[in-house]
Amino acid sequence: MALDAASFDRLSGALLVNKHEGTSSFGVIEELQRELASRFQMKRKDFPKMGHGGTIDPFATGLLVVCVGKAVKLARYFLGGTKSYEGTMLFGKTTVPGDPTSPVSETSEVLPGSLEDIADMAASLVKQPYLQKPPMHSAKKKNGKPLYELARAGIEIDREPKLCRLFEFRFLSYEKPRARFRIVCSSGTYVRTLAQDFGRLLGTVAMLEALSRTSSGAFNVANSSTISDIRTAMNEGRAWDELPCWLPFDRMLDGYQRAEATSEEALALQRGRQNVLFNILRRSSHPDDAGHAAVQGQESCVAIHESGHLIAVARKDDEKGWHIERVFEE
Repeated sequence: MALDAASFDRLSGALLVNKHEGTSSFGVIEELQRELASRFQMKRKDFPKMGHGGTIDPFATGLLVVCVGKAVKLARYFLGGTKSYEGTMLFGKTTVPGDPTSPVSETSEVLPGSLEDIADMAASLVKQPYLQKPPMHSAKKKNGKPLYELARAGIEIDREPKLCRLFEFRFLSYEKPRARFRIVCSSGTYVRTLAQDFGRLLGTVAMLEALSRTSSGAFNVANSSTISDIRTAMNEGRAWDELPCWLPFDRMLDGYQRAEATSEEALALQRGRQNVLFNILRRSSHPDDAGHAAVQGQESCVAIHESGHLIAVARKDDEKGWHIERVFEE
């Protein structure tokens, strides 16, 4: 098959991208769009729809799920998913944003005494809810404006703390003043803010020196490719859905519990008939635990398939109980 613009226009799925340091999450999408524009003389209006499933700070690296085509409708299920990271925490120094992108703003001569001291404090945070105030240097919005824009203008506003969950927080090594760590946390946890909070709990200051996302939901950085690798593959005449880092639309919710619908039930769902949901869920195993094993900390969700095709998502909440949240047309 000849590689042309039409090869990309029909795509629906996700690229698992290993983001490089120095670019934003949206910058990755712009790099992919520039590649399409230069290779096929495509105009912006002709680009396939693209979005990402969870921001990674420009200084950080690791797994970014780039949704393509109708799969953009699934981005929210990655935004809300559990994330895993590995990184290096530096004690005795910090910056305003808590990462190496700004000058040192505060120092301390106090350093943690041992790896055991650090590990014990980390374990205590796993055992209890962690309230975190979103940093001013973040994409979180206030009255429609990103906080980082206010921060750049020298404006600081009150932010409501958010309840975060640390499912795993382990330190792998400590050679003063640096410590290597691994963390599994709920969506919306700012790891650089956690580093600052952690330093204060230990009676010092701290910051992130390096950070890499290793997983998002059920997907791992080991299955991703760099932008350079993707560009090389395109030079060889391969479309994105021919790459090992491509995730087909029908597999994008593999981290959720799965339920199977008959062809008649699928047609009923597409016609807006919610009453068939009960029978679909009754045939699945333990629907009340949907999604928990692979995507810790999320609301209960079930991905509904018919003959291998993802056709709908059901969700359980306190207000509606189990209901169809989204239906996908062929």
